[in-house]
Amino acid sequence: MIHPAPPPAERSSSASLRLLAEQLRLDGRIFLRNLWFNRIAASFVVPKVLRRGLYRVGGMTVDSFAVSPMLRVEGDPRNVRIGGRTYFNLGCYIEAVAPVEIGSDCAIGMQALFITSDHRAAGGGWVQTASGLPIRIGDRVWIGARVMVLPGVTIGDDVIVAAGAVVTADCAPGGVYAGVPARRVREVGTAGAAGPRRKATV
Repeated sequence: MIHPAPPPAERSSSASLRLLAEQLRLDGRIFLRNLWFNRIAASFVVPKVLRRGLYRVGGMTVDSFAVSPMLRVEGDPRNVRIGGRTYFNLGCYIEAVAPVEIGSDCAIGMQALFITSDHRAAGGGWVQTASGLPIRIGDRVWIGARVMVLPGVTIGDDVIVAAGAVVTADCAPGGVYAGVPARRVREVGTAGAAGPRRKATV
């Protein structure tokens, strides 16, 4: 027996219910992710050693025991990699739409932002749907307070980024970068991979 197609109003209602159910599932996943990473793991009452474990259980690759409270992670936590002995100060933000890889022995100042979603379109315009561009940061990098690192940027080893800088392009190794947009302002000396780094005054 051939059943007649439902009238347009019923089809529209059914589609709306499916869309609502899918949105509720998505909202639920986002809620649980924010609860785990941005409320529990990022809490001041969680010791740093335990915080590392909570991040790893949630899918982040964190080899450091020096991540301070109030780190906010959006996007896919599996995209985040933090190397050994890297220090995160208070209130940093990682948007992990694309991979964010931070090397070992880095120092990240308070409220630094790492943004991977990109809305740029050809010809200087913008598009509503974002694409993800990865951020890669080398070893022994010092990023000052409230630095913003934009999508697609690679920062080489032994780089210092001055507080408040906006990093829009790659930073070659061994230099001090400052300004908006960040530009190389001078060289910085290193004492070798195993030794301490001479920090420039920025």
